[in-house]
Amino acid sequence: MPDEQAGILDWLNLPPGAAEVSLWPGLHDAQIVSIQSSLLERTVTLHLESDHLLEFHNLPLDLQFLLRLDGVQSARVVHYAVWPGEFSVPDGVAHEEQSRLVAEYQSKWREESLSWSELESAITTECKQVIDIADATLATSPDNSVALRISGLLNYTAYRELFLRAERLTLTRDDGQELGIAGLLKMGEAYWDAFERHKKEDGRST
Repeated sequence: MPDEQAGILDWLNLPPGAAEVSLWPGLHDAQIVSIQSSLLERTVTLHLESDHLLEFHNLPLDLQFLLRLDGVQSARVVHYAVWPGEFSVPDGVAHEEQSRLVAEYQSKWREESLSWSELESAITTECKQVIDIADATLATSPDNSVALRISGLLNYTAYRELFLRAERLTLTRDDGQELGIAGLLKMGEAYWDAFERHKKEDGRST
C-alpha cells in the first residue's frame, strides 16, 4: 500500500484524528436484509429494516434505509472460533468479576475470515436469512474516508462482524428522501429515550 495514502488503513489501526461515533441508537435491533455490491463501481449498499423505529415514527413498515459506501477499499467479514477449553463462572461472583472472567475467556477465541461474497449470497429475506444488528460504529478520518464496523447474528445463531472501508458513506430512505447518519441517530435516540421513560413509568406503577 502506498505510503502517501492518508485515509483509514484498518479498523485496528485508525489514523490520528479519526473520530468514532456509535451507531447503536439507530442500528441496534435493526436488520440487514440484503447486501448489494459492485466491484466495477466500487460500491456496497446495505439494505436495512428497523420495525421499531418505523412504528415509533409512524413511517410505512415496508420502508428500508439504504446505507451506501462509495470508493470501497475493503469488505471483510469474520467470525470467532470458540476456545475449546473448560470455562465456567462460579456461582455468587460479583457482576464486575463475572464480566472480567467472560472477557478473559473470549480473549482466547480465534478470529477467522469468511467470504464476503458468500455472506452476500446468504442474506435473503425469502428464507429469513438476515443479520440482526447488535452494535455498529462509524470511524471518519480527517480526509472524510470512513470505516464501518457492524456486529450481529446471522440467522439468529451465527455471530458475525462486518468491516467496511470506503471513501464516502451516505444514508437514504428507499423512498428517495435523504436521512444521513445524524438523522438516523436522532430517530434512534428519540425511540430509546421513550423506551426508558416507559420502563420507569411501568416500574413506578407496579
